[in-house]
Amino acid sequence: MKQLLRLCQQEEKKLSQLGRQRGEAQQRIEAITQQQHNLNRMLHEYQQHTPKIANSLLLQNSTNLQLALRPMQARLTRQEILLQQEHRRVDGLWRQQLGRQQGIKWLYQKRKQDKIELNNRQEQKQLDDLASRARTNRSQSDES
Repeated sequence: MKQLLRLCQQEEKKLSQLGRQRGEAQQRIEAITQQQHNLNRMLHEYQQHTPKIANSLLLQNSTNLQLALRPMQARLTRQEILLQQEHRRVDGLWRQQLGRQQGIKWLYQKRKQDKIELNNRQEQKQLDDLASRARTNRSQSDES
């Protein structure tokens, strides 16, 4: 019984650890998404202002900045894809662990309840035996 309790506790620790990893992966995805959003907004602003720029130096600077931001955008997209894959992997592991942990916890609770019921039956049997002996002793003393 103690081994099953220890196993249940170990499985809960694993589940907690995977839950933290899952949450961290989700936070990283959200951070990348926010970075992408900011980068896209910057690109959009530069693209909107480029036709309005009369100065050739400013136009060149705007174009150069757009060219510098595009590889960053591609890197963020790749990072997001990798993080989403990692999140799905960890989420799958977390779900498996949740099922395992719940199964072991159920088994532990079932065994615990079975032991309580067995103890109750044994206690009731002892009480019944004592009551039976007391009746037998009373009826024998009444006969004497």
